[in-house]
Amino acid sequence: MGSESVFFEQVRSHILQQATLGKRIETETELAARFNVTRYQIRKVLASLTQMGILDRSPKKGSVIRQMNPDTLSDQMQIQFGVAGFDINEFLEARMLIECAILPLAIKRMTPALMGKLENTLNQMEEFAHIPSKADQFDRDFHLLILQACGNRVLQVFSDVLITYFDKTSALLNSFGPEYFVDIARQEQAILSAIKDENVELAVRLLREHLVNTSKTLPPENASTPAKTTKSKRVSKKTDKG
Repeated sequence: MGSESVFFEQVRSHILQQATLGKRIETETELAARFNVTRYQIRKVLASLTQMGILDRSPKKGSVIRQMNPDTLSDQMQIQFGVAGFDINEFLEARMLIECAILPLAIKRMTPALMGKLENTLNQMEEFAHIPSKADQFDRDFHLLILQACGNRVLQVFSDVLITYFDKTSALLNSFGPEYFVDIARQEQAILSAIKDENVELAVRLLREHLVNTSKTLPPENASTPAKTTKSKRVSKKTDKG
């Protein structure tokens, strides 16, 4: 690690420690004196921390730790996913781990309203099976609604794994016929039936099989298709179709 990186980490750690202890974040002048550097050097670090979304800065208030919420975290994660260059197989592996692990919690906390939305989403997927872009959107919404059902905001932040996966694969499905999405809807209908019966073991097994079957339809040569960096709002907003 270079000297600039070491210095950056020192300043960042000091600022975060001040915030954790409830103390005021020192001014540029105070930080420059503490680290025996110029204000310009401190200003560069503070500017980087602001760009990273860690700090908010204003002439009157000085520097404060930015208040984080699920929307902010979600936006930042999706931007990072978009530029990181992860391939489809990596996202698929992450999806299988995350979705299958979350499903038991989602079943436990499933509400009648969300159950109704899941059923409506599958009906819409079959209705628009002849329009790949729409059918793929309803497929995505089905999985996001299950993630929403878990009721854990920290876990919901990982909805961006799903969003980025669908962004990376949506263009590959334009040539797929209606039968593909009808089959997807039927697989997910079986998952939903297991959820209704609160049969956790069956639901997890069907979900895992569904994800494996879906992965087999993707052309291997497109596994490194660059991700689109479209920005989306939080999971609950993406899937709120009434």
